Amino acid sequence: MDNPAYVIDCEREFGDGREKPPPSPKSHSFEEAITLTGVGRFHYKLLLICGLCFMGVMVEIMGVSLIMNQMKCDLQPTLEQQGILASAGFLGVVLSSHAMGFLADTWGRVTTLRYALLLAAVCSIISGFSVTIWMLIVFRFLTGFFISGGQACVFSLCGEFHGNGSRVRHVTLLSGFLCLSMIFAPAMAIGILPLRIETVVLGMRFSSWRVLLIANVSISLLALVGLSTLPETPKYMLVQGQGEAALETLRTIFSQNMRKPPSEYPVRAISLESGGASLSDVHGFCDAVRLVWRQTVPLFYRSRLVHTLNICTIQFLIYSMAQGIFMWFPTILDELGARGGDPTLLCRVLSEFDAQRPDNGTAVDTAQACAVDVDTNTYQVMIIIGASFTGIYLVFAYIIDYTGKRNLLMGWMALTMICLVGLHFVEQFALVVIALTVVMAIGNCGGLVSTIAMEFYPTHINAMGMCFIMMMGRLGAVVGSNLLGRLLFTSCDTVFWSLLGLVVFLCSLGYFLPEKPRAKRVATGTTTGTTTGTPSATATATPILAISSK
Repeated sequence: MDNPAYVIDCEREFGDGREKPPPSPKSHSFEEAITLTGVGRFHYKLLLICGLCFMGVMVEIMGVSLIMNQMKCDLQPTLEQQGILASAGFLGVVLSSHAMGFLADTWGRVTTLRYALLLAAVCSIISGFSVTIWMLIVFRFLTGFFISGGQACVFSLCGEFHGNGSRVRHVTLLSGFLCLSMIFAPAMAIGILPLRIETVVLGMRFSSWRVLLIANVSISLLALVGLSTLPETPKYMLVQGQGEAALETLRTIFSQNMRKPPSEYPVRAISLESGGASLSDVHGFCDAVRLVWRQTVPLFYRSRLVHTLNICTIQFLIYSMAQGIFMWFPTILDELGARGGDPTLLCRVLSEFDAQRPDNGTAVDTAQACAVDVDTNTYQVMIIIGASFTGIYLVFAYIIDYTGKRNLLMGWMALTMICLVGLHFVEQFALVVIALTVVMAIGNCGGLVSTIAMEFYPTHINAMGMCFIMMMGRLGAVVGSNLLGRLLFTSCDTVFWSLLGLVVFLCSLGYFLPEKPRAKRVATGTTTGTTTGTPSATATATPILAISSK
């Protein structure tokens, strides 16, 4: 017993009587964890809710262009005031986008969207009761100011609930809701604007255009109901250090997608990501300014500077071109339709159009103008165009994984170049409308660029980056709607040749956009060791995000 070797052997044989702690569970990366939830019912509900948010933005912004003629009867605006009204919503989006991105990165994506849509809905409803043109302009500006969060934040919200295998497709489908808004808004106009409403409310004639403004709020209200059922994104929770809350959310998603109890979710621990900023760090104005600065500066780090400037330039030019044509598209259709379908060049029609209308008409003239029936043919054409765009986005969503975002973007721009050349020579009404529609549809490329940007920026500055580039896009929309529309009627040929050169320049910029390598599917058994019945993870070409098979 006094032999030390014997004592050591006994301790090794029988132990020291203390229980060893259980081994800690394997920690998964977020990419592994979100992939193991599968894609199912939760993600389809998420797509619908995010799509309603996106539709709410576009319907509110686009709805103003549909009431211009009817609004004149009650508020009697000048041409300059009409131009300001058309740009008010876009200007609101531009001025608030940076703040919305900051709030989404520090306060949460879902919380920011809830308050943004609620305040936008209130302002939009009040705008329907405007008694002067300046009251309408102010409240349409406020509507755009608050609803801007529903445009850029939804890309981060939708993308952060997906893994690499499904993110690009669902974000592309989300962009397709822009086209659905081009169906919804004209359809509402067809159903409401022709109504002859003579009701007097609060001393004002409650015309059909007021009803349309209020009815358009229904999309935002539906989105609000949907947002009340969504949790915060698990990726945002991880960045904020809320690992357990993120894991609980992932269990819920797994349960809804796979129709299994949350306890069967195979992930027990998730690796925390780099910390993000929080509003709890703000204790005064100086703290707020410093926090905004810290969220903005990373967008322009040396490693991101070139790509950020490239993305912002492309978004500015795309939306400037698309919105500049779209703002005057109903007027162009009316002028083409007035020719009775006779073959004629587009630029000849625009050069003969008298855009200057008298603002000092008599009361009899105003009454006669208000008595004219609403022509719904233009709205019907817009619905057909919106349906066509929706089909294009569905095709985009299912071929983007094979062609790549950058190739798809450049391919559409090549088609736009062909149509811009054709507009100088085509005379048939249908062909002119189709070519002009394809040129205007370059705005769809903004969704592809947004998808690229969403993957490029890391989580802690993702919403800020998205809002910043969308701000540049909406700034381009303001410039285009005020500049391009005026030039179309005075220098049509020069404008379209200039647009051709602009698209060539955009195509060259698109070649240098950042793009992640496309996922390579491999055999399931080699990528993960999960048990039968659980969704298997797919290895990707990006080594950092690939699931370890050890």
